[in-house]
Amino acid sequence: MSEYDVYRSPAADSPEQPATDEKWQVLVEYANNGQAKPPTKIHVFPHVLATREEAMAEAARLAVEHDPPDPLSPQGRAVYRDGEGFLSIVRGAMSTFHFSTRVVRFVGETDR
Repeated sequence: MSEYDVYRSPAADSPEQPATDEKWQVLVEYANNGQAKPPTKIHVFPHVLATREEAMAEAARLAVEHDPPDPLSPQGRAVYRDGEGFLSIVRGAMSTFHFSTRVVRFVGETDR
């Protein structure tokens, strides 16, 4: 036996589950304030979407509408699309802040 954990997808425990049963979600990833720990924060929105297209539409909406913790006084926003989501750059009165809005598909988890 291997000393490493073996990954098992949720589908491995329920073979009757169809392969098309995908669970898409949107997450926002951003740098934490200054020297705060952890240095990166990730917020996975709990709403599960049935298709990648629905998740991309939600990610696009959040890239424009999400209210990040910084900067304190937003002055404007530029949004860029990449392969699986968006990069939003928010200009503030004194600083610039960025966050990523990404589309992800849950594939499983381990106990460690």
